Amino acid sequence: MASADISSAPCPADSELEDRLLARLEELRLRRAEDPSFNPIWRLACDLSARIETGTLSRGDLCRLCSHLLDRSLEDRAGWMRSMLEPLSGEDNEARLRALLDADAKESDFEHFAARWGHPAVGCVFTAHPTFLLSGGETARLIEGVTGQACAPKDDPRADGITLGDEHRQVLDAIRNARKAHGTICRLVFDVARRHFPDDWTRLRPMPFDLASWVGYDMDGRTDIGWADCVRLRLLEKDRQLGWYLEDLAAVDRQDAPAALLKALDEIAGQLEAARAHTEKARILFDGPLETTDGLAEAANWLTDPGHGRLIALKPVSARLRRLVADHPDAACAVDLALLAVRMDSFGLGAGRVHFRMNATQLHNAVRRRLDRDEAVDLASRSALIRLNELYAEEAPLAVNFAALAMETTTAVRQFLTIAQFVKHIDADSDIRLLIAECERPSTVLAAIYLARLFGVDEHVDVSPLFETPPALEGGERFLDVLFSQPAYRKAVKMRGRISIQTGFSDAGRFIGQIPASLSIERLQANMARLVEIHGLGDLDCLIFNTHGESMGRGAHPGSMRARLDHVLSPWARKCFADRGLRLRHETSFQGGDGYLWFATPGLALALFSRILEHRAGLPARMERTDQDRFYESPDITLDFFRQVMRFQESLMGSGAYHRTLSAFGLSLLKPTGSRKARRQFEAGSGERPDLSKVRAIPHNAVLQQLGYPVNVLGGIGQATRKSLEPFTDWRQDSPRFGDLMDMVVASRTRASLRTMIAYGALFDGGYWASRPHGKDQKHLTEPCLYLADQLEHDDRYGETLELATRLRIDELLLHRLLGETGEDIQVLEAGERDFLALLHAVRIALIQHLFLQAARIPRFSSRNDISREDIMELVFELRIPEALASLREAYPDAAPSADDYNLAESSDYPDETAANYSEINQRLIDPMQTLYDCLLTISVAVANAFHAHG
Repeated sequence: MASADISSAPCPADSELEDRLLARLEELRLRRAEDPSFNPIWRLACDLSARIETGTLSRGDLCRLCSHLLDRSLEDRAGWMRSMLEPLSGEDNEARLRALLDADAKESDFEHFAARWGHPAVGCVFTAHPTFLLSGGETARLIEGVTGQACAPKDDPRADGITLGDEHRQVLDAIRNARKAHGTICRLVFDVARRHFPDDWTRLRPMPFDLASWVGYDMDGRTDIGWADCVRLRLLEKDRQLGWYLEDLAAVDRQDAPAALLKALDEIAGQLEAARAHTEKARILFDGPLETTDGLAEAANWLTDPGHGRLIALKPVSARLRRLVADHPDAACAVDLALLAVRMDSFGLGAGRVHFRMNATQLHNAVRRRLDRDEAVDLASRSALIRLNELYAEEAPLAVNFAALAMETTTAVRQFLTIAQFVKHIDADSDIRLLIAECERPSTVLAAIYLARLFGVDEHVDVSPLFETPPALEGGERFLDVLFSQPAYRKAVKMRGRISIQTGFSDAGRFIGQIPASLSIERLQANMARLVEIHGLGDLDCLIFNTHGESMGRGAHPGSMRARLDHVLSPWARKCFADRGLRLRHETSFQGGDGYLWFATPGLALALFSRILEHRAGLPARMERTDQDRFYESPDITLDFFRQVMRFQESLMGSGAYHRTLSAFGLSLLKPTGSRKARRQFEAGSGERPDLSKVRAIPHNAVLQQLGYPVNVLGGIGQATRKSLEPFTDWRQDSPRFGDLMDMVVASRTRASLRTMIAYGALFDGGYWASRPHGKDQKHLTEPCLYLADQLEHDDRYGETLELATRLRIDELLLHRLLGETGEDIQVLEAGERDFLALLHAVRIALIQHLFLQAARIPRFSSRNDISREDIMELVFELRIPEALASLREAYPDAAPSADDYNLAESSDYPDETAANYSEINQRLIDPMQTLYDCLLTISVAVANAFHAHG
């Protein structure tokens, strides 16, 4: 093999440079045969760094290479999205759906057909999680790569930071595309029903999918969203939906329609136009000065006045449309009107159903004021349950208005008051979900149910506890057993007709690992089915909302859309409900910008919905096969596997080496990806150790991606199979459930490299910096390298990384042994993703080396504002470059005023040419650091694309 020399040749074109670097990487890998500890990624990074410091690779070359690699990552991600959605052609998907519908119609009578297609295959919930990673231009390039069609880039707000308004605009775009796809499917349902059930089709109420959003209504851990923001966004959604209904009416085929029908349609259009005008004025008023009593009164009085065309319920309108369809079933516009009625029933006067979210602490703070009137009550006690049941039965609902809302200070009560105003004055038909995070006590749910009754919204609200923390999942069975026995809860869910819970793969996977999280949530779902039957609640819908991100580390299976859906609600868990005759309703999340990509165009949304409906069609057969799935036939082995992986993951979270390694750069490898600001976990130079349990699941998982080893998917699998490989190798071949779990492990392993993690740690090796000037053409680096070696002499980051890597290496070796037995070890090691990711990391490590050297060259300055050169260097070590640059520019101002700027009568000979002039330091040392940091973040986006998502 010819040597891939990259040391001194002129810089080639971007693609040629990539090829040369990949060839050099392959050449370096061959050296591992002689020295297994050799690190090709670190060596390639050092080769690049040497070229940068000798000038044979310029910063401009680096920037172009980073942009090229980002484009490559977008192409690869687009190819993966295509594989998840194919076919993408609208004609193909409509033909496949029509065939599915025809088969259903032939095999069932009208009642069964109507029931099947009137039950959502999945509820799609659009959340506000901060995964808005891609810029407008990057998103457009990705979607072009998926669809093969030109896509105009949307406005990109990143220069000023992502706001809640930006997120809300994106979710409305996604919902509009989902709405169009929903309409296409409903039209197909009507067309097929007209042929098979000509006398009954007008009675159809198809609802193939349900749409909901919590963007703007999620208060868990946030104080930046006020009640007025919620009202403004809800009014905007109402305005937008009314506009869509008017577009639907305008598109109705009126050919040969009788005069009475045309008159009725004109009346409905007039009613909707008046309602939209009323809503638009309300929105403008609520954008006004609500902090003044007059401003609030004007806005509130306009919204609450029943006149001026106000419309707060669409059910009368949709009922009128259905009467028109029934009276004119053969009219050309009959299906158009039936479809519009379906849309009104599905979406109401908003973009979709609203999910409010709060946490248990917020609820506890709100309810204590009513519980603690005489003496303190422990919410974990039996007496709290008794008292909350009494309050629910005794207290009458309270009337509220916007003044009460404006004056309220507790977050939870403010949410209930906001819901009350929504229901009374914006959309009286609202179905609202109240999600409770960190919910580990049944009394928390009772508190929410009581407050919903107290403020008169109990007929509209489903209270849904979230099970995601280890204590909540471990105690979930007992939690539900106690909750289902509470009189207040039983009355509330019977009133609503459903029991609702939420599960969280993201946080669960952060603490106990994704594989144990999946198994633990599956067990909770099965226990829910059993307990619903035991407590005599089988006449209610059982709604499970599974929340997960778009990456493997946060619960999204990358193999196929079928695997993704089965991972979060397995056929075995579904069968636990079906065997008991229980009605199961499934909702799943599409989180933030990454999740909205599936709905970037109406065609993509239709392709996604088509794959989901095909998944539903295959469920009965897969559910039956679970009886023969050997994974479920050996509960002792599966339980031991689950516990060993979980213990490994929990031990990592308790490991100082794990915390130190992941926090080596803090969160600075990550771009801002949402309106929720990531708070700094520790201060430079403070000596304070970071606590990863305080870092949210998205940045935690994102840092694992960026450091090259997704341990929350891989960790512990090897150790759990150490004693005996036989059952696991057998299951890999003949257990669909274990096979899906291992598919995720294998996909994660193809992207994992402990050498990458070690290479990042080596940046903090003082010995490396002390020896680097001895290298070829590196003598000119003596002074900055000496400074770096001094600063890192007692630093523990490299040592802690090596300690963690040793522990993970043992587990990885055992996993590799398992994959060797299943014949997947070569597949993993030769995966193309590994080469590309290795190149990305090598380039970024070279960038970081250049950043360190740039900072080390900056002259010493006198300490000011308690900031020293050493403090700034620690900021650079942590890659907190914007903070470091701000301090450096304060120490070395580039734009000092000139003496000529002052109009003074007195002359001066000073400052002369010896006076301080920092322009050269800024241009040579400080300004390039910003460029390097921008390139570094470009690589971060490319790495995330290789994992198909941020976090």
